[in-house]
Amino acid sequence: MVKLEEVFGVSRKPVLSYIERQEVDGAFENALRSDKQIIVYGASKQGKTALVSKYLPYSDCLAVSCSPKSQVSDIYKSILRKLGIEILTDKQKSKSGGVEIGAVAKIKSKLPFLAAAEVEGSAKANASAEQQLTYRSIEFNLELPQDIFDLYKQANSDKFVILENFHYLSSDVQKQLAFDLRTFQELGLRFIILGVWKEKNRLIQFNGDLQDRIAEIPVEPWDNTEFISVAKKGAEELNIEISDEILLRLCEESMGSIGVVQELLKLLCLENGILHKQGLRKYIVDQMTLDHAITVKCDDYSSRHVRALEDIAKGQRDIKDKEKKPLFLPYYFVIAILSLDFSTILMGVPRKKIEELIKSRHHRSADIRPSDIGYLLSSLAKLQTAKKIQPPLFDYDISQRTINIIDSTFYFFLKHCDRGEIIENIENPLE
Repeated sequence: MVKLEEVFGVSRKPVLSYIERQEVDGAFENALRSDKQIIVYGASKQGKTALVSKYLPYSDCLAVSCSPKSQVSDIYKSILRKLGIEILTDKQKSKSGGVEIGAVAKIKSKLPFLAAAEVEGSAKANASAEQQLTYRSIEFNLELPQDIFDLYKQANSDKFVILENFHYLSSDVQKQLAFDLRTFQELGLRFIILGVWKEKNRLIQFNGDLQDRIAEIPVEPWDNTEFISVAKKGAEELNIEISDEILLRLCEESMGSIGVVQELLKLLCLENGILHKQGLRKYIVDQMTLDHAITVKCDDYSSRHVRALEDIAKGQRDIKDKEKKPLFLPYYFVIAILSLDFSTILMGVPRKKIEELIKSRHHRSADIRPSDIGYLLSSLAKLQTAKKIQPPLFDYDISQRTINIIDSTFYFFLKHCDRGEIIENIENPLE
């Protein structure tokens, strides 16, 4: 019997309400047929993982989840481990930054290597000679894509490598990978990169040579017609029918986020006692059940988003000059964001607008230089990483000089929260 969680909600597993969008799904299928590296990007909870897993099950790939502390060598080690390659560290050398440039790999195989190779044998108890595992030691350089590719081919692999949470990596690591991706593309090792950002050409900014070597797939925007299609497809799976009035209001309240739509549909079903496919068709028409679902979801998001805003507002406070207080720009940035009209937030906030709002409220506006604002915005990613805000709320597009919200649930939160109350409760560093 089909269960509710198999149909609606945010899940790493594919849900039965998934719909195909030609401009997104078609573009991804075309990219798979090409020889290009693939970049899937968009705000969080907008369907990146769902898109990839629809056409390329994770079990058939080498999936690596990036973290803020990941270095290029860590990512390559993870890929090799997933290929069954054991890495020994008895021949390490160091370089600036402590990156390994030498190591020894052991490739496991059930077939014996040539006698000329350095071979070690081991067999499980009571195993026959034909089942004996053999190993060959190979020196390789963790910094060279060519060496990583050679081991990949010796492991007889043709799998895609999926790099999740690419946005967590430092800009230096992203830049190094952007250069390595070009080499891997020429060699034939394909990557699929999932990242939370909104602008095109993110990796091309790091390496212009990637032009025409990558396929970029944005998963947003979503429109209301697509949201209704998702709802109706899931409703058929559960043998229910949701009134048009509820569907239209659900679309309006979700602020363009498929993640919010999926969660509200799941809560709406729970409010109406639907946990699995119905024997007799059931109709959902009570608007109050949607009201309650919205309230519950807003409460769910509030604790995380309010805490994130408070953490960003605190910044990295380290007051060394007791005679002169710092500018506390992260605090004024958060207040400015919460003071903006909703249409401006949806379109992306120009740097000039943020600068004007900060200066209009600042206790030392005459001391604020353009470089101070530039540093504030360019360090937003680093600040959110330091505060463990995952997924991040804000991203600064340097090329467009625009601040974008990249957590799609944050729009829903801003629409339904009491912004004035949040501003009052954020600690003022001057007090």
